[in-house]
Amino acid sequence: MTSEPGAPDPIGVVLPGMGFGASLGVGLQGLVTFGVDVLKSAAPLSDKPSLGSPHALMLLLGTPTAMALAGWVTWTLLAPIRNPWRQAMLAIVVGLGSFVFSALLIWPLHSSFGRLGILGLIAVAAVVCLLIGRRIFALRPAT
Repeated sequence: MTSEPGAPDPIGVVLPGMGFGASLGVGLQGLVTFGVDVLKSAAPLSDKPSLGSPHALMLLLGTPTAMALAGWVTWTLLAPIRNPWRQAMLAIVVGLGSFVFSALLIWPLHSSFGRLGILGLIAVAAVVCLLIGRRIFALRPAT
């Protein structure tokens, strides 16, 4: 990060940016899980699993997409630090970390509360994104 006069506070940029990206990733993984659960319940029972089924495709395509979106948003929010290597490293950490964190939250919530638990997680992630996003954009100078 830089020590130039007038440069943004690196911690004040990095922590909110990573928090926003992680909460976005958790919310998106929750949406993927909710969609998979809905599609799986509507599908007829099968003796043989199929990777071409709608719920399998949603899981296989939605999971990396949610991770990539969390990373991309983090990359974008960390632009004020003006160091692409640090932006990339932190964006990768957030993308992968949001997957791990969401798995640690979704499994127990789904097993305890079902779809309502997942919807609650999505709502909490949305509120966290809103709160952090308001702080991020309130601190940025107008261009």
